[in-house]
Amino acid sequence: MIVTIANAKGGVAKTTSAMFLAAAYARRFEGSAPVVLDADPQSSASLWRDLAEDAGEPLGFDVSPANLSTLGRLSRVGADSFVAVDAPPQGRLLETAIGVADFVVVPSSDSPLDLQQAWATLEAVPRHRPAALLLVRVEPGTTAYARTLSALGDAATPRFDAVVRKRQDLKRCMGLRPGKLWEYGQVLDELLEVLR
Repeated sequence: MIVTIANAKGGVAKTTSAMFLAAAYARRFEGSAPVVLDADPQSSASLWRDLAEDAGEPLGFDVSPANLSTLGRLSRVGADSFVAVDAPPQGRLLETAIGVADFVVVPSSDSPLDLQQAWATLEAVPRHRPAALLLVRVEPGTTAYARTLSALGDAATPRFDAVVRKRQDLKRCMGLRPGKLWEYGQVLDELLEVLR
């Protein structure tokens, strides 16, 4: 199963989502070998892995750099386990990351700017490729959240039922093995259901 985490905008929890989904898969299926492919030039997933290993807290899954060649090979040979591709915000590498995916997850906060970029990213996903928006860093009960849900409904935007709430633990998790999975376990459940 290849899941690409993509958004044309940075800072929308792409890396956090990739890392927590891989952690959720590793816990759900003991003995599996999930991997995060770090295709973003900022290398945040690789840095996260390095910091965790330096702190004596291995992640429990692999993180490897990815480029056009590794993604091209992935499209030819497929994946035996769960692969999360932490995609770059633009360019040929983003197109390739979307092209190899069994599913594209587009994280977005309830900020209007983030939402506009999420819609632009969803529009770039070929129609035959399953994709959905994942609301992250939201505060249910706020006007911004209600307006976002209304806008998504009006546009008939496919989205996950699970919503990742804004939490200090998620803000401070860089370089740590994901402990509590929060709503990412539910996101994984939805992905597995769609891809069965």
